[in-house]
Amino acid sequence: MLFEEDFVHLKLQVCLPFEGAKSQDDTEAIFKTVLLAVTGANSVTLKDKYPDWAYQHGGYKKARAVYKSLQNSHPFSVDFFRKMIQEYYEKALRKFGSVDSDLWMDYIKEPLNHPLGRPENCRQIYWQAMEMLQGESAEASVAKHAMHQTGHL
Repeated sequence: MLFEEDFVHLKLQVCLPFEGAKSQDDTEAIFKTVLLAVTGANSVTLKDKYPDWAYQHGGYKKARAVYKSLQNSHPFSVDFFRKMIQEYYEKALRKFGSVDSDLWMDYIKEPLNHPLGRPENCRQIYWQAMEMLQGESAEASVAKHAMHQTGHL
């Protein structure tokens, strides 16, 4: 019980990632233990880091399971949801990104439409679309993006 009490007093930004863990299972057990011990605003950083770790070590399905397990565990940061949304877009784009220019446009507009979005990311997303889209889909995307830029879409 002393372990859990100690985490309440530490700054999670300094402790993450958990350097003492010997395996992925140990790291996951530490995340879960600390999530139970740390509550309120102090838990926000942990909730941002845990899904990142899950994605890096277990892929999309593991990250999604972590998001689901945390979705009712308030409070959150906006970044928690941004990362979740981004992962869903990236999965959809891996499957449909070479042919679906509308999906790319939705992804490009996301940072613009959200009040806390990051518009500076739009250019990078646009160029990713141009690299991935093929043939008529690329041409359609260029046209849609131009219309969006001029306020006609």
